[in-house]
Amino acid sequence: MSAELENVRYELKYTITEELAGQIREHIQNICVLDSHVVPGERSYIVNNLYFDTPDLKFYYDTKFRKLTRFKVRLRYYGEQSNGMVWPEIKYRNANMIWKRRYGLPIERWSELFHGSNSTRREPIIKDQVDTFDELIDWYGARSILHVRYDREPYVTELDNYGRITFDRDLSYRPTRGSIDLAYQEQDMLYYDDPVTSRSYDSPVILEIKVEPHIPSWVINLIAKFNLKQRGFSKYCYGIDNIMGFNDNGRISIFDNR
Repeated sequence: MSAELENVRYELKYTITEELAGQIREHIQNICVLDSHVVPGERSYIVNNLYFDTPDLKFYYDTKFRKLTRFKVRLRYYGEQSNGMVWPEIKYRNANMIWKRRYGLPIERWSELFHGSNSTRREPIIKDQVDTFDELIDWYGARSILHVRYDREPYVTELDNYGRITFDRDLSYRPTRGSIDLAYQEQDMLYYDDPVTSRSYDSPVILEIKVEPHIPSWVINLIAKFNLKQRGFSKYCYGIDNIMGFNDNGRISIFDNR
C-alpha cells in the first residue's frame, strides 16, 4: 500500500480556557477560514485515533521522556463511528518539527493489515526513510492500546502555503487491550480531566498551531498578543497516564481483557 508523506511542519501546543479560545477565534477571523472538511452548517468534526504500542510501551515512554526523535503509530478515522475510509499513519517528531506518513484504506480492509508474515521484518531507520504503518506494527509487535476521541474545530490560513489552527475539545479515551475492532459503546468512553488547568471534569481546550518550518509573523503576533505559554500535551500519553493511575483515576491493566 503506497503511503503519502506529508511535509515537515512546526507544531506548537497550548492548553487554554474556553474564554481564550473565543478570543483567539475572533482574532484569526481575517487570517484563517474554517477547514473545508467541516460539514456546512457545523463548526467542527469528530476525530478518532486508535494508538498502537509495544508490550513495554516504547512509544509512550519515548514521548513521556521527550526523546528528541520519536514517533507514534495510530489509525485515524472521522465521525462518531467509523465508516467508509480509515487512515493508518505514523506521526514522526523531531523536537517541534513533525511529519506524517499515512494512506487511506477502505474500512473493510482494515483487518488485513494484521494478517501478514513476520519473515520480512527489518530495522526501521527513522533518519533515512519513512516506514509504513503495517511495517512498524510488524517489526515492533505493536498492539492497539488506546482509543482517543475528540471534537476538533479547525481553521486554515489563506496567507501562507500551509498554516493550521485547531481547537480540540471533549477529549475522551478508552483502553482497547489489543482489539482492532473500531466499534465501541459510548459508555466505554472516559473523559479527560486536566488537574493543571481545570478543577472540574470538563476537558481543557487544546490549541494547536501548525505551520511550515518558517513561522510567519501572524503566528508570532498571535502568541505575543495572548501571552501563550507552550505546553506539551500528548493526548496519547495523557490517556495512558490516566489508565496507569498517574492522574488519580485508579490503576487498571492496559493489556488484561478481564
